[in-house]
Amino acid sequence: MIDYTCFMITRIKPYIPYICFFLVFYALLWPIQLLSGSDDTAHFEMLNKLGVPGWVLYRAETWQPRLFSDFFYAAFIYRLGAWKVVNAAMAALLMLGVNRASFGPDFLEDAQDSQKRARLLVTASSLICLLFFFIYPNAVTSSSIWYTGSFYYLWPITAMIFGLTPFIFFLRGGAPYPHKAWIPVGILASICASFTEQTALVSVGVSWLILILCLVKRRKVPVLLFVHFAVILVVAAGFFYFNFSSARLTNGEELKYLPEFATFGLRDKLVLGVNVYDLHLLRSSNLLFLVLALLAGLLAYARLKKRHFCLKAIVFFPAFYILLNILPLRYIFSGFWNYTAEYAKTIGMPTAFGNDPSQWFDFLYKVPPLGWGLQPRDLFMAAIALAAVLFMIYPLYFAFKKKADGLLAALLYLASFCSGIILGFSPSVFASGSRPFFLSNIFILLLCAMLVREGMTDEDPQISNDFLVKTKRSKLVLAVISLIAVYSFLMYKFVFASVYYWWY
Repeated sequence: MIDYTCFMITRIKPYIPYICFFLVFYALLWPIQLLSGSDDTAHFEMLNKLGVPGWVLYRAETWQPRLFSDFFYAAFIYRLGAWKVVNAAMAALLMLGVNRASFGPDFLEDAQDSQKRARLLVTASSLICLLFFFIYPNAVTSSSIWYTGSFYYLWPITAMIFGLTPFIFFLRGGAPYPHKAWIPVGILASICASFTEQTALVSVGVSWLILILCLVKRRKVPVLLFVHFAVILVVAAGFFYFNFSSARLTNGEELKYLPEFATFGLRDKLVLGVNVYDLHLLRSSNLLFLVLALLAGLLAYARLKKRHFCLKAIVFFPAFYILLNILPLRYIFSGFWNYTAEYAKTIGMPTAFGNDPSQWFDFLYKVPPLGWGLQPRDLFMAAIALAAVLFMIYPLYFAFKKKADGLLAALLYLASFCSGIILGFSPSVFASGSRPFFLSNIFILLLCAMLVREGMTDEDPQISNDFLVKTKRSKLVLAVISLIAVYSFLMYKFVFASVYYWWY
């Protein structure tokens, strides 16, 4: 009886953080109602007229073939209470998927003490769930707490993570499907993720590049993984074929959001996407990016200890750049202050650079294609912002002992980057607000989880003890992270996660 009880506790214990996360997320969803004058209520007439299947096909013809998202949107539109429960469960599944993809089934598989393994998984899972609240609040609320946004971002992104996990496992040297039950789960998840542009492109790109890397390394790829990739490719190709022939694109309906977009060339769209993404990552969601930069920098510095000092020190360049722009701490969510009365009081309050963030990051509207680019300062700021974002690949690659992990980290980071810059190829780049960046933030969160796993299993006790929260300084860091997460939750609860504030 005692052994059975210990067994059950060991099996259940790793899932406690996800249960807590579900309850916290449900608390955020509790006051949410459908937002009048938005997509929440815009389709009642056609839904009542056509029914769910007919409306989904109607949307595919006139807007986009988002079959997965639109079906569940229509299924829950009159069941808001049920949606809150299911949506909170989907958010918890996303956290489970992020940790499963980063830690894998082989984490400490040789550990004799199963309770120790469960304890470490709880520590890691709790940390990643806390870091979720480091994502820019508007990106979270408009993509997962707003009713309509949840179906177009949270749900397909969750499916995408589970669909890509077999490829991630295989690249890292493990079995793509540890159990047969994960075969239909992974393939079905990939199908669900292939009905929105971002998740479809990322799924195809990441899975294809992983297969190419494995073939270059002359690894025998399982036939089932090729079948999985073929399913992703076929469904995504079908989605884009019907998407490009829909009235939304053929009639140019989206141009009303940005009329100047019609004159943009390929380079203009690329520059626009890069600057918009850099602005979000370095200003709005800079806190999560700072965590990634510090984790990658610390581990890379340790891995490069025998290299020249300059090669080691430069790994902290992204973290240093971010620190200069979020100090003082009042700007820790620097984009957040734009939408409160408090912002008017903080104008002119200098950062470490001696410039207000609203002026420091205004290069988006001063360089082509939105500006003339007459001032060298603006071009320089745009260039250094891009350098800080792209340079993160360097510490990420060297942060891992195994080359496969380093390549995977670089690949996922580039996927995050590309998922952000593709927004520049759509005239709705500004109309969508922060929610399209939710995917890139989730990838950054996944990379943080991978770095935590690397630190926990490091051979150097000085590193592993810190990541296992055995030292005083690591306990202090965990306390600070917890306090920031609680503060963020309160801001979500009382400011951002309201039916009137989802848009920004």
